[in-house]
Amino acid sequence: MEEYKDFKDFIGRYKERVYMRICDYIPDDDTTFMNGIMRCYVDRKGQYRRPSYLMLWNMLYGGKESEAILPAAVQQASEDWILMHDDILDQNALRRGGPSAHVMYGTEYAIIGGDALHVVMWRMIRDAANGLGDRSGRYFDKVYDILFRTIYGQYLDVRLVKEFNIGNFTEEDYYRSIHMKSAYYSVYGPMQCGAIIAGRGDNETLKRIERYGTYAGYAFQIRDDILDCTSTEESLGKSIGNDVKEGTKTLILLHAVQNASQNVLSRLNEVYSKRSGEKSRDDIRFVLDTFAELGSIRYAEERAGDFADRAIAEFDRMESGIPESNLKRIARESIGYAARRKE
Repeated sequence: MEEYKDFKDFIGRYKERVYMRICDYIPDDDTTFMNGIMRCYVDRKGQYRRPSYLMLWNMLYGGKESEAILPAAVQQASEDWILMHDDILDQNALRRGGPSAHVMYGTEYAIIGGDALHVVMWRMIRDAANGLGDRSGRYFDKVYDILFRTIYGQYLDVRLVKEFNIGNFTEEDYYRSIHMKSAYYSVYGPMQCGAIIAGRGDNETLKRIERYGTYAGYAFQIRDDILDCTSTEESLGKSIGNDVKEGTKTLILLHAVQNASQNVLSRLNEVYSKRSGEKSRDDIRFVLDTFAELGSIRYAEERAGDFADRAIAEFDRMESGIPESNLKRIARESIGYAARRKE
């Protein structure tokens, strides 16, 4: 069996094959303009963590690599069109090191391009399901559920921005939102798809994966929130400080609100009460500096680390029946990777 150095090495071994399967489904007989919109994020490729979770868990449960490539491509294609729409909602100017689709082509065309890729994805899902025999129904239902709940999670996220102020959202509100759009979609949903493809779609197995995958997903999203405050556009490949600009409610903000003086709290409320386009660079810098000064970023780092540790402990406990191997070591590492990634 092939040996992998680490999770990044595992991702790299399959990235090009997964990418090429997506390309197989994008029509090449359309106008250059329409084709370019659909391929805008596809060709930049991204990190490929989600399809790699699917591939890795399929192989961990003894599945066939060949059966997992197209479902992995489905996972990545879904990310590509969702991000095109998400960047419009959040007004992100950068994505994967280049201008966002709506910046390059305009909002209307970016929506159409995302819709077109969305339709292509469902054809990929059909073909992937047709290749799985008696596992096809379980696989299709799982993909449908992941995508529907991801969109619901996005609704919860937008609702937190529009209907809640910085003083009336709770930690439970935050985790409920990120469970749908991050834990399920980004981590344990792809893992579950991999298990189903390997013939391990029983409820007990899927519940085990959900248990440790939820903790890993929380770590993933908290780390994403941290990077939005501390990274650079060059290293991350997307806009920085966007959560502050859009008024996104995060664990970092909640900690700051609970620990700020009255004067600082008043200024935070003033910034978050403004609309996205009204917030100046000084406003955003004030908030980011406040997060650092109050130890809110450090607090979030600790929570992300705690969740990653819990995920690994649950993985070891619940998957003790799987013999130790290179694949199991990589799977274990991939869970902790979510909380410690730099990009």
